[in-house]
Amino acid sequence: MKHFLVLILVCMVWLYSCEGENFVSLNKYAEKENWHTLPESASNHVDVFFLYPTTYLPDPESNGPEYSSGWNQTLEQGRADPAIDAHVISKASVFYKAGTNLYVPFYQQAAGRNVLEALIWKKKPENSDAAKKALEKAYKDVSDAFDYYIENLNKQENGESRPFILAGHSQGANMILLLLERKFSDEKLRKQLVAAYVIGWSVTAEDMEDFPALVEIGICSDSTQTGCIITYNTQQYPGSFSQNSSFAVGIVKDDAYSVNPLSWVFSSPNEIEHEESDAKENLGALFFKFQPPILPQLGPFTGTEAESLIEPEWESVKVGDTNVLAYKIPEYTGAQSNNGSLVIDPEKLPEPGHHKNLNPPYNTLPGWYHNYDYAFFFYNLEQNAIERIESYMAGR
Repeated sequence: MKHFLVLILVCMVWLYSCEGENFVSLNKYAEKENWHTLPESASNHVDVFFLYPTTYLPDPESNGPEYSSGWNQTLEQGRADPAIDAHVISKASVFYKAGTNLYVPFYQQAAGRNVLEALIWKKKPENSDAAKKALEKAYKDVSDAFDYYIENLNKQENGESRPFILAGHSQGANMILLLLERKFSDEKLRKQLVAAYVIGWSVTAEDMEDFPALVEIGICSDSTQTGCIITYNTQQYPGSFSQNSSFAVGIVKDDAYSVNPLSWVFSSPNEIEHEESDAKENLGALFFKFQPPILPQLGPFTGTEAESLIEPEWESVKVGDTNVLAYKIPEYTGAQSNNGSLVIDPEKLPEPGHHKNLNPPYNTLPGWYHNYDYAFFFYNLEQNAIERIESYMAGR
């Protein structure tokens, strides 16, 4: 009898740790340490579930065709990664003025460059299977965090669920797209969705064909439509990486949609927006001091190189409950959707945010402004979040 009880106990432990992997994984988001941002009290009427972009960039040669743990950042590494803090502050802050509760889970993000080289740039196609496994591991965390959020955190005192915004950038936007594809066949979730900001990642015609939930959600066609997707990628040239020989790198996929954050007009795959939005329609770019363009004091710069860099006038900007130093450049850049990319003219970017002053590699690589997808259009995004929430609340 004693041996039988021991056997039952062993089986229970095995079921909990192996077959019950989803249970263990799901419950780890009951732990506060597995959230980068978790409101102590959800006092606002709308939530934002935000996923940060890639910050995990190990030596690409350290990961090969066989999947290994090095393909993913651990949660422990994420909690110690200051770059995640910078991205959450500089990007998710577009939603603060709208009055939202921000939820940001840590997740085991995939090694960024390895994934791009295997799946987008096709430089190492032999690594494709490992890259897909790494993305699935990242998504498993995201899925579990979202499920925990919906079941335990997205509730008002009366038990009713709050509306929410989904938002991300780059790999985080990829994860948001996967959530939409795999979970939003659920009509209840679609009704709660104010909008999904899938920025720095492509939503393609193939995505729409493969996932009926995306067709139900659709691409946003104006500034106040709700329950829809906003997506764009900022570049100098139109078209995808595979179509454009001017790129050394790129993120736009073939047959991508694009929503212009200045006009809020969407363009279908392979379309050109009928009119370019002028820089006067740009309410302002915002650059944070902890993640600025290159500045004279960050040198060493000498001679004409130093003279060409203009020190901005820093001002205090409230982000959540804290104040950070940043500077705003009104009427920063125009833009036009063209063959899946959001096209800007880098030569027209004003000082001190001219393209030569941007952080590497964006000041040297031809035509790619991926890390600035939020910064270049910061105040338009901020205003749009306010408008979409107002529109959603008016229609309830």
